Amino acid sequence: MKNMPLTELSTDELINKKRATDIITGFLATVLIILFGQSIHARATEGYPSAIAIPIALSPIVSINLKKIKEIKRELEIRGKDFVK
Repeated sequence: MKNMPLTELSTDELINKKRATDIITGFLATVLIILFGQSIHARATEGYPSAIAIPIALSPIVSINLKKIKEIKRELEIRGKDFVK
């Protein structure tokens, strides 16, 4: 998949990309929180010290997606769209 700059995308494409990224980021954050809680519980009850590494290793993806959402919002504001929430 080609990574196009946000300025080259149409407004509709930006809106769709923002919606999809919002949904994916929310789902990923929820799964990571559940996994983090489960790994803490597993460590406390059964002693698996390495289970905590997975949610910690995957958490930067959430911050990258949040940064991308912020960039898309900024581009939509520049274009004058009131869609941005």
